[in-house]
Amino acid sequence: MEISRRGFLKLTGASTLTVILGDLGFDLSSVQAQVKNLKIKSAQATPTICPYCSVGCGILTYAENGRLINTEGDPDHPINQGALCSKGAAVYQVHDNEKRVKKPLYRAPGSDKWEEKDWDWVLDKIAVPPHLQVWRP
Repeated sequence: MEISRRGFLKLTGASTLTVILGDLGFDLSSVQAQVKNLKIKSAQATPTICPYCSVGCGILTYAENGRLINTEGDPDHPINQGALCSKGAAVYQVHDNEKRVKKPLYRAPGSDKWEEKDWDWVLDKIAVPPHLQVWRP
C-alpha cells in the first residue's frame, strides 16, 4: 500500500489525537451526579419573549408548582440563540420582586396621589380611545 506525504501526516495526527484523548479518561459520572441536583430538573420549561425592547429575544422560563423558579436565554430562538442582554437576564427579578406593582394605579390630572383602580375602569378610561368609549349611565 502506497501512502502520500499528506496521507501520512493525516494518519499520524489522527493517531496522536486518539492516544491523547484516550489517556484523558472521560468519566461522566460526576456530570450525571450534578444533573440530578439541578433546581430545574423537574420544572416545566415555557418559551416566551423578552418584554423590554422590540428585538424579541427568546427566553425560557421554568416553573414548578405554579411558581417561577428560573429564566434563561432560549438557545433554539433564531434572534438571540441563547444570549441575553443585562435587562433580559434580569427579567426573573422583575417577576419575583415584592415591590412590583400588581394592581393598576391612576393619578388624576393635577393630583399628587396615586389611587388603586380596578381593571375595568382602567381599560375604559385609559386604554380605549375617547371616540370608541361606550357611554354608561
